Amino acid sequence: MLQTFRAITNSFIGKVFFTILLGTFALLGVGYGMRDLLLEATSSNDAATINGAKITLRALDVEYHRQLQNYQQQSGGKFNPTQQQKLALAHDTFEQQITNMLYAQQADRAGFLISDELVRDVIESEPSFAGMDKRFDKARFHMQLESQGLSEASFVPVIRAGLARQLVINPVANSGQAPRSLAEDIYRYRNEKRVAETIMIPNATATGITPPTDAEIEAFYRKHPVEFTAPEYRSFTVLSVSPDLFVGEINPTDDKLREAYDAGKSDYVAPEKRKVTQALLNDKATADAVMQAIKSGKPLADAVKTATNGKSQALALDLLAKAEFPEGLREPVFAAAKDAIVGPIQTLLGWHVVQVSEIQAGHEIPFDQVKAKLAEQAKHDGAASLLADRIDKLGDKLFGGASMEDVAAGINATPVKFGAFDAKGNPLASPGAGTAPDAVKPDPAWLAEAFKLQPKDSSTFDDDKKGGYFAVRLDGVTAPAVRPLAEVRPLIVATLTKERQAAQSAKRADALAAKMKAGATMAQVATEAGLKVETAPPVVRDPGAAKIGNLLPPPVVDALFQLSKVGEVTTVEADDGQLVARLAEIREADPKTAGNDLDKLQHELDSAMQSDTIAQYRNVLRDSAKMKINPRAAELVAGQ
Repeated sequence: MLQTFRAITNSFIGKVFFTILLGTFALLGVGYGMRDLLLEATSSNDAATINGAKITLRALDVEYHRQLQNYQQQSGGKFNPTQQQKLALAHDTFEQQITNMLYAQQADRAGFLISDELVRDVIESEPSFAGMDKRFDKARFHMQLESQGLSEASFVPVIRAGLARQLVINPVANSGQAPRSLAEDIYRYRNEKRVAETIMIPNATATGITPPTDAEIEAFYRKHPVEFTAPEYRSFTVLSVSPDLFVGEINPTDDKLREAYDAGKSDYVAPEKRKVTQALLNDKATADAVMQAIKSGKPLADAVKTATNGKSQALALDLLAKAEFPEGLREPVFAAAKDAIVGPIQTLLGWHVVQVSEIQAGHEIPFDQVKAKLAEQAKHDGAASLLADRIDKLGDKLFGGASMEDVAAGINATPVKFGAFDAKGNPLASPGAGTAPDAVKPDPAWLAEAFKLQPKDSSTFDDDKKGGYFAVRLDGVTAPAVRPLAEVRPLIVATLTKERQAAQSAKRADALAAKMKAGATMAQVATEAGLKVETAPPVVRDPGAAKIGNLLPPPVVDALFQLSKVGEVTTVEADDGQLVARLAEIREADPKTAGNDLDKLQHELDSAMQSDTIAQYRNVLRDSAKMKINPRAAELVAGQ
């Protein structure tokens, strides 16, 4: 029996279910507070009654807020859901609780009894409760429960009920197995490759294009007003305040700079460095041979050549600090005298024989050499602190009605005016010129703030994430408006011209395709038209499923797979031209050579069928249950 349960919990469905179970065990054992009493006062109804058993509003509220908290934790506190998102989460949570109760009731009807031994075995085999030795760690177990606001006494019953529900689900899930033949057929479909020969007809090669008339231009303009409507533009002024404005007010004394120097003295010590010549060898025997040659009187370079028959040589390394040497070499090299030989020593890189050729003693950088740098840093830090102290008062002045120019003058700052920009940062073009009135684009944060304000309003100072602050005043709004015909006329002419070029290219492509269907070869047709035949790389229907990147555009690939046999021809609109494509080759996929790819596809199909089977089973349980659902339950817990 125990082994059967272990097999279940280790199965694919078991793992999925146990993950869901761990994500929902906070339904029980959590204390209730004032909000729960308010929920009960809001409605005397429960969230749902299923075959006589109740899901309380209180339990639904606890689980909803637990899941909401999980989303916020996973996003690092950046998840700020809208009311619509909250309501969707509440509905999903409610449906999950209903499903869990249906499974639990079915387990009770089946008479499943879960022993204490089984519950203990399942808990102790859960990896999230394991310590460093991969074994169950009771302290970690309690820590995990406490992080969810649970106790062991409240957790064990949920595990027991979950295992019973697992016994209900597992046989149903295992009945959903895809036939192997289906997996093979889908593999053939996904991985069939097709090769095309193509002729590209660029639209730009079209000749004799009649320019559009004034009437045609005006008709196009009237038919497409949205395309020629300019977005809303806003002009605004920004007061950006940085610590640099206050640097002149900071005058650190020598005593303060000396204190800073002493506090960071380790930063002003240049470490000892050594220059070495090194032989890096593959094995100890060769390294020993090098050492033996050195003992016989040969220099390191000659000893290496002798020991390796000229295959290796000693290399000189420039001055390096101790920390820059491999760990095993650090102490021996820095303990050696000049010209001493060190080795052989093994590191992860191999076997080293090293000669110390130069020693550069470490030294302390005196205070006078770093005084200017310390003063600069002290001024910057002091200015940043001074700005942080004053920014609230500056904001109060703006809020109190002082103009941005007056506030700026008080700190020797200069507000920057920006002409009209849309919400994406595109400037309003000068009439007829097509150029921006401002050379510099505003910071996106300034722009976003400008589009929150009412005309003539100023924002409070906001952190610019660079050590400074900024405030924005909205100076003017240019409402969305259809651009004058004279302004967009060149764009309309270009659009109509491209349409006519494309139409001509399409006719030309159809004519070439007709010749090929009548018996002419692609090479003949291309030569007559002064074009070139290209052979495209093989493509598949779904590049994501088949793990191959299609280089042809999707419309061309779709057209190729609509052809039924080699030699058939089609025409497709492509970027800036028309493509005549001939199906040159069909490469069928063989499941016998698929290897692991077919097994993965089989698993994918099995999982899909298991999910569908479980969903159908859940629907049967739901349809046959006597249920009473509070239609406002999700809205109540979502705060609506």
